[in-house]
Amino acid sequence: MNKQNWLKTRSTQALLLLGMLVGLSACVTVNIYFPAAAAKRLADQVVGEVYKAAASGAVSPSAAANHVSPDHSAPALTAPVVSPAPSAFERLTPAHVAGYLLATGFSVVSTPAEAAADLNASSPGVQAARAQLEAIATRMRPYFESGAVGWTANGLVAIHDAAAVSLQARAGLSGLVSSNNSALQNLYQQIANANGHPDWEGQIQQTFAQTWISKAPAGYWYQNASGQWQKK
Repeated sequence: MNKQNWLKTRSTQALLLLGMLVGLSACVTVNIYFPAAAAKRLADQVVGEVYKAAASGAVSPSAAANHVSPDHSAPALTAPVVSPAPSAFERLTPAHVAGYLLATGFSVVSTPAEAAADLNASSPGVQAARAQLEAIATRMRPYFESGAVGWTANGLVAIHDAAAVSLQARAGLSGLVSSNNSALQNLYQQIANANGHPDWEGQIQQTFAQTWISKAPAGYWYQNASGQWQKK
């Protein structure tokens, strides 16, 4: 191999290595993307079931998971036909390398994007958190209906009007609200953990916060973004 061919081969190898590093970087970037649409679908399902359990006074037999396994299949790449020559590397041109890098980049980016299309809500931790929340919802419903408690803007429950309940019931209301908030925070954390992104907890909580209020029955109280109480 003469010096010119040797330099061409080394340059091509360097470009391919650079392309793989760029592809890996793109993969990492996509993996941290928060799937807002999937979180909204999951929140709609979970919140609807909790309100349904509160209205019926019973916990559903199982909190059904809304997880759809992503399709990782991809069409196989057909290798270009290369006529027998001194070397495959020697016959590669900058145009070939650029085309390969472009195709590889799209392939690397597309797979993580599909994986984030749905949130996994089937883990034992998420299922237990949902069942706990449904059980507490049956006890919280009278206080929501009387206006004693309401939803905060960050997806938790706060006392709105303690005078709406009797002195005897008022004594245990604070503890019940605390238990309900612990169950809510556990749910948000379990969903984030089940999807391998504990850092998503805050975004998941905010998504649920909006859904608890939007799906709340008429007459429920809630806090707006500025902390003022409003009635649905």
